[in-house]
Amino acid sequence: MRIPDIINTYDHPLINRIVKNYKHFKKQAKKTESDCFRVYDRDIPEFQFSIDHYAGKFLVQYYSNDESEDVPTALKEIIETGLSTIFGIKINEVFWKVRKKRALLEQYEKLSDSRDFFTVRENGISFYINLKDYLDSGLFLDHRPAREFIAKQASGKAVLNLYSYTASFSLYCAKAGSSGTVSVDMSNTYSDWARENMILNGFDLAQNKIIREDCSKYLRQASERKERYDIIIIDPPTISRSKKMEEMFDVNRDHPDLILSASKLLRGNESIIMFSTNSRKFKMDEELNGKFIIEDISHKTIPDGFRDKKIHKVYILKLK
Repeated sequence: MRIPDIINTYDHPLINRIVKNYKHFKKQAKKTESDCFRVYDRDIPEFQFSIDHYAGKFLVQYYSNDESEDVPTALKEIIETGLSTIFGIKINEVFWKVRKKRALLEQYEKLSDSRDFFTVRENGISFYINLKDYLDSGLFLDHRPAREFIAKQASGKAVLNLYSYTASFSLYCAKAGSSGTVSVDMSNTYSDWARENMILNGFDLAQNKIIREDCSKYLRQASERKERYDIIIIDPPTISRSKKMEEMFDVNRDHPDLILSASKLLRGNESIIMFSTNSRKFKMDEELNGKFIIEDISHKTIPDGFRDKKIHKVYILKLK
C-alpha cells in the first residue's frame, strides 16, 4: 500500500505515529512475504487501542475498562478519517472491536454472519481472515515469532497441535517439511476454517489432519492408540465452558494434567512440548519441574511493535 502525498493535509499526532509505524513495519514485512502486522499498540498513553493491518484493511481494537463503554465518537472519527485519507481506503475497510475485561470467553462468540473472508500472507503462508464475524481475526499476530520458532524445529517431525484454532502453527510446520501434522480443536467453525487454510496453501489433508474433538478426550484416545509425536503444541484458552467438553477447563488449574497427558505421546527425550497461554496470572506448576526441563521463552516470542510484553507466555518442555 502506497502512502499518498496527501498525508501532509491531515496532521494529528496519533495519525503521524500510525504512519511512521506503518512505514517501518511494512518495510520489514516486505522482506518476509507478509502483509499483516501491528501498526499501533497504545504508543500514546491517552489513546488506548491497537491497530492491525491485514492486506490493506485495518482492525482497530479498543480496550475498555467499563462493561458498557463503547468507542468514543470523536476517537472513531479521527481514526476513520485519518486512515481513509492517508491510505486511500474506504471507511468500511476500517473494522472495530471492543475488548472488555468482562469478556473472558467472548472470542468464541459469533458477532455476525457475514462470512466475509479474505486472504493475507505471513512468511509466505496464506491465511483466511474474517474481521467481521468474530472478536478475533483468525490469526493471532502476537504469535508470529512462536510460529517461526516451532517451524525451525519441524522438518521431518510429527506434530500434534492442540487447541489449534485455525491451524496457524500446523501450517508453519507443514511448510517447514514436517512428516505430518494433526490439528485438534472442538469447534466446528475453527476446524472448518483450519481445513480451508490447509487447502488454500496446497497442503495434503491426508498428511495434515484436522480433527474436531475435545483435546483432553483426544489425548486419552491417542494414548490408547500409542500415537507418538516429536512436537506437541498446546495453546489452550484461559477458560472454556463448552457443552462439547466433559467439564469446564481452567488453564491455571488444569495445565499440569494437560501437559502430563500430552507427554505420554512424546517420542523421546528430544521431543518437545510448546505450551502457550494468554492468562496473565499463569504460573507453571512447580511439580512439573520433577518430570520436565522447562524453559520460559516468552521474551523471545513478543513481536516488534507489541508494547504489552505480557500478552502471552510461552514455555518449552522436554522430558528429563
